[in-house]
Amino acid sequence: MKLEYLPDGSDMCPLVRLYAFTMAEARSLHSSFCSLASGSLQSVQLSDILPVEAVDGCSITFIRGERDTGVMQRGERRFEVELSPAGWEQAAGRTESFREGALACYDWLIDEATFSFSSHRQELGDAA
Repeated sequence: MKLEYLPDGSDMCPLVRLYAFTMAEARSLHSSFCSLASGSLQSVQLSDILPVEAVDGCSITFIRGERDTGVMQRGERRFEVELSPAGWEQAAGRTESFREGALACYDWLIDEATFSFSSHRQELGDAA
């Protein structure tokens, strides 16, 4: 799985995106999102779930919170995604098709268009 931060270059930027993953990796991510929704996990770094190639040295931590704060930049290339239990349920639902083999697509993992999940690296104009 690859993790990339794009600060500019399109109307969709800034953008954090996950791409180039296998179905097994999508299943692991889905499972982690379900654990965040249920409360069995309170926070987890993506690199603790899966082997991640950070294209530009960025990192991301997923946090179970009281509300859907979304993507927050905590350093030049360090991000957190804080969602409520319902928000993590929704994010888990958005990984469902990838987990079941629909690897030729993409989706926004949260409602705001700042965090995407796609089977391959798309050019920014292609992701609209």
